Amino acid sequence: MVNVSDQNILDPLDYDLGAPSKHLIIHQQDDLRIAHEHLFQSATPVRFYHYPANTFLFVMKGELYLQHHQQDTESPSQETALKKHQGIWLAANSINCVNLLSASAEVCLVQFSPLHDLSDTPPPFKKMSSGSVESQTARGQIKTWPLWEGESGQICLELYPPQYKETLYYHKKATQYFLPLNGTAFLSDKTKQTEVCPIFGKIIPHKQPRAVINPNKDSITMLSVMTPQSTKGRVLLLTRST
Repeated sequence: MVNVSDQNILDPLDYDLGAPSKHLIIHQQDDLRIAHEHLFQSATPVRFYHYPANTFLFVMKGELYLQHHQQDTESPSQETALKKHQGIWLAANSINCVNLLSASAEVCLVQFSPLHDLSDTPPPFKKMSSGSVESQTARGQIKTWPLWEGESGQICLELYPPQYKETLYYHKKATQYFLPLNGTAFLSDKTKQTEVCPIFGKIIPHKQPRAVINPNKDSITMLSVMTPQSTKGRVLLLTRST
């Protein structure tokens, strides 16, 4: 992979996995790495993953069958089926074989900073989704499902109600990644400019103001990935009354 200095300007870099399957680099920095893969059974019915760092695999579309083996251990291989909007951790240095159960599938791969990653307990081989964790209410009307949280960062699902506009805010230290999973989400910044959140997601650097807007009649769901933040790291930007 190559470094991308400004993911807010550049489109994702994509690499051919055997047309039409492809690997897209969404963000590649020291604190966070995000990639997508669009897989087609006709071209890549089987895909192998073997990374030196813990990697979170999230299914955006389609269904997969995953075989997981911990390298250099006598533990037996583990197997599971993954459906749309389910995720799982692939432990560092493990050997993983994915078979497509649908004609096509799209996955999101997340890696946090190796410096923090070393201090985290190796993640269990367990499926995570909105059905496997308790929901919480955050930032007013937003419903969240915390899929995972550790020293490396946090991953959650966020449900935004219809006709919703949140207060502009920023994070002091954390980088945040938003990935729309259904519907159309909008993001606004400090200039009050509003833009559609790209289908491949949006990276928001620390100290950059943002607010999610859902003008639709239906709720929208976003995958949110965030690097470590300090206590009270989220700062609201309130509009002054005239």
